Amino acid sequence: MSYLWASPREAEDALLLHLGHARLENTTIQEMRLQDLAGGLTAIAPAIVHILATGQTIAVPAPGRVLAHDGTLARVSWKQVRDLWEAPARARETAVFQQLGVSPKALGKVVERRIALQPVARVTHFAAPPGSGFASQLQAAGWFRRLGAAVAAHTLGYGIGLTAWALMGQAAMSGRWDAGWFHGWTILLALNIALEASVTWWQGWVSVGLGGLLKQRLLAGSLEIDSDRIRHQGVGQLLSRVLESDILESLGLAGGIAAVLACVEVVAAAVVMSFGAAAAWTLSLFGLWIALVAVVAWRFTVSRKLWVEQRNQLTNGLVEKMNGHRTRIAQQPPSLWHTGEDLELVDYLRTSTRMDRLHAWLIAVGPRGWLVAGMAAIGVAFSGTGSDSTHLAIAIGGVILGYQALRRMVAGLGQLAGAWQAWQMVRDLFHAAAEAEEPASRNAAALVPSTQIMDISDVAYTYPGRDRKVLNACSLRIRQGDRLLLEGLSGGGKSTLGAILAGLRRPTQGLLMSGGVDFATVGAQGWRRRVATAPQYHENHMLAAPLQFNLLMGRAWPPSPDDLREAWAVCKELGLGPLLERMPAGIAEMVGDTGWQLSQGERSRVYLARAILQNAPLVILDESFAALDPETLELCLECVLRRAPSLLVIAHP
Repeated sequence: MSYLWASPREAEDALLLHLGHARLENTTIQEMRLQDLAGGLTAIAPAIVHILATGQTIAVPAPGRVLAHDGTLARVSWKQVRDLWEAPARARETAVFQQLGVSPKALGKVVERRIALQPVARVTHFAAPPGSGFASQLQAAGWFRRLGAAVAAHTLGYGIGLTAWALMGQAAMSGRWDAGWFHGWTILLALNIALEASVTWWQGWVSVGLGGLLKQRLLAGSLEIDSDRIRHQGVGQLLSRVLESDILESLGLAGGIAAVLACVEVVAAAVVMSFGAAAAWTLSLFGLWIALVAVVAWRFTVSRKLWVEQRNQLTNGLVEKMNGHRTRIAQQPPSLWHTGEDLELVDYLRTSTRMDRLHAWLIAVGPRGWLVAGMAAIGVAFSGTGSDSTHLAIAIGGVILGYQALRRMVAGLGQLAGAWQAWQMVRDLFHAAAEAEEPASRNAAALVPSTQIMDISDVAYTYPGRDRKVLNACSLRIRQGDRLLLEGLSGGGKSTLGAILAGLRRPTQGLLMSGGVDFATVGAQGWRRRVATAPQYHENHMLAAPLQFNLLMGRAWPPSPDDLREAWAVCKELGLGPLLERMPAGIAEMVGDTGWQLSQGERSRVYLARAILQNAPLVILDESFAALDPETLELCLECVLRRAPSLLVIAHP
């Protein structure tokens, strides 16, 4: 068969060449059962389907289409694809169960059930990386095509609806009624219902598709953004960002689609008005009214901006006070706990009132005011010119259509105003996704191992927004087996240098090499396999997960029995044996904010174990021993010196 490829590599190369998208990457690889693929090849594009039974692969560039060897697309029936693995599997299962002497009916049911549960194919999906251009992501997902289909269906349905009511109006105005015209009117209304249903379906798909890509982009940006850019923000401000991202999705999608569809209706209403009585009057007034609505919408947007800022300030203050309540109990008199809160609420209420008044005018007066103004203009013009009843009816219909279009438009504008404010809060996360780490060079795997663990030359670093260099002309060489102690005063750049060596920060100038190759060649992932670090206590975290997960974050998950045994041994060497014995589930006990609570010294030793268990050639420990008593410190030093191939310890003098 011309659409079957001998290997997944050939199918992948052909698929990417056909799609012509240089930055597509495989996102998920999963084994699928027959019942998972019951929908055929319509929901997995673009993807390659590797058939486990035969070893052949199918390239699926578009829903329901497969890629042939000559580069053309073919439509293959689902039955043809199923036969590639179903026939051999059915014969194999039937041969096994025939020996049991069961009835043919029972045999058929058992075989069907077993075939449906067997893994039959390995499906690799492809998508644009989260950090690529957002337009290219939308194009790769087919979003523009579906948005165009939604707008086209809405335009066609709107035109058919106008035609249907034009037929009815003509019959009413002429005083003649024909059964044929009535049946035609009924058919047009039925078509309009079908088109509006399709518009609703396309609109839902567009919203879900764009919302999914937007969340993926924001998540990628939150993982890629430089921590220095959000370090000054508190927990409350970060929570506000999370809330605003949800608002951006809900309001932005609904408002954006409503505004696009409203533009179609506004144009249609203007066209109808141009054929009615007093066309110049009504069109001019309609344009002026739209401009007035736009001005009010802008004032509402400005007022909402101030309201959002005050709301986020209240949220930030509340979360920060809750987070630091124990400190307030110890340090602040109860009479001062709520100082200023009433004034903040009064300002918030005043801003909310102003914003609600503008929104009420926008929603209520905007469309209904046009209805009154438009009818008044038609009445004045009609009394002066004496237009016939047909043109008067058309003009009235145009005004009503304008009213409906303005209703949809003001609803969309109100939602877009909220989405724009939310965008101001999360746009740096959106743009940060484009700062994704570049993959390692293809030649990195062929590099010869070197005893030179780390070599930096003339490295300098300046924090964003500052002029003074925290590091300048730093040079250091670490070889296998070295044990280094880095001491210095607070603020002298010790932790910054450690972060640069670990690949967490990029130097503003200078050369940074590990094993004889630079960072760009090895890539971020390869660099972190060479350097493991335990940052300072406030920059290290215990996740709400089993202790074994917190210990083995730098390894593959789920862990192997050997990984668990090594983690247990390291914990005992660090003096955590009594802690593990107290835990009901041992190393599998849930820890963190929602689990077993650890002391600061216990957390510090878990962070030590986490760095050691990464088995990196170089281990960097930043103030990791500050919370330990002398006896425990001695145990931890012995463990670290014994297990770390090379070691850099950062500490105060």
